[in-house]
Order: sequence, then C-alpha cells, then structure tokens
Amino acid sequence: KALENNPDVKLYTKLPAWFKIETPLGSYNPDWAILVDKEGVERLYFVIETKSSLFDEALRDAEKHKIQCGKAHFKALDTALVFAQSNGHEHFSALVG
Repeated sequence: KALENNPDVKLYTKLPAWFKIETPLGSYNPDWAILVDKEGVERLYFVIETKSSLFDEALRDAEKHKIQCGKAHFKALDTALVFAQSNGHEHFSALVG
C-alpha cells in the first residue's frame, strides 16, 4: 500500500519464484523490483530485499551471505541497477532520497 501511495514510485512488482540469482551458496530469490522517478530521473531498484532487520547479526548466516552475494553480483554488473536491503517502506524511501 505504501508503494502505491508514493508518488515517486512509477512501477513495482513482486519478483516470481523462478527469478533467481546464482551464488556460490546456491540460488537466491530476491523480493521486489521498483521503478522510482525522482525529479524527472528514473532509476530502477531492481532488487529490493526486505527483511525485518538491517543488522547482519539478526539474519541467518546463509541468508546474510546470499545478500552479500546479491550486492556483489549487481556491483559486478556495473550498470545503473541498484541492490538495496531495506526493512520497510520508510527506510526504502530514505534510501532513494
């Protein structure tokens, strides 16, 4: 609901179960893709991983390492795509400005 009410969010989608990123730790299925338009500049936040905590110590080891692999994967792609870890809409909104 918060994404629908955010005027900067142009499009969002829950990624399907078949959308996977291969990591050294096994397949990783991210949660969301969100297209944000800030002041006329569109940016695709291709993978948004929502967890109740932003602290690595609160995550299971395998989950923490898969998130780290996801970050490294998108950094290696060297594109305008952004990997962000968020614990909710307020935090995501702060990430995108």
